[in-house]
Amino acid sequence: MNDTRHIRHQEPIGRQDERIFDPARLYHVGICVKDIAATVQFYSDAFGIGPFTYRDVNFTNATYYGEVAGYSGKRAFAQLGPMTLELIELGEGPTIQKDFMEQHGEGLHHLGFEVDDLAMAMDEASRKGLTITQSFTRPDGTGFAYVDSDRVGGTIFEVVEKVRP
Repeated sequence: MNDTRHIRHQEPIGRQDERIFDPARLYHVGICVKDIAATVQFYSDAFGIGPFTYRDVNFTNATYYGEVAGYSGKRAFAQLGPMTLELIELGEGPTIQKDFMEQHGEGLHHLGFEVDDLAMAMDEASRKGLTITQSFTRPDGTGFAYVDSDRVGGTIFEVVEKVRP
């Protein structure tokens, strides 16, 4: 006999202004891949995902565990309904994506959440005892940061303050 249990939805703990991010603002999924071109071709042919846009990235002042390290790589993006799919191919420099690929190989790397204030989200993460594992901040204060949320549950969360027009 199966034991079916119903889990009641719980309201988030803490005031909304004490959250690192609003869970309803999930907007992208990041996947680490060995070869972006091959992955795009496969996803397009097998699943009809696309079109993809490509970007070479070079974050010279990005941090890796608090130290300026800088890195480069390739990205490809496609829309999946309201979500963005981000494919990540490694380049030069130390990154948490490189760490992930060495430990796990290709696969789901992170969930990205949009925030209105990157610095505030990073401060709140630190107050909650989380480590900023990798980050990049533009001169206007926008950018992104990854937190070590994978230490429980295995999934990395990224907070992103998008460039405003």
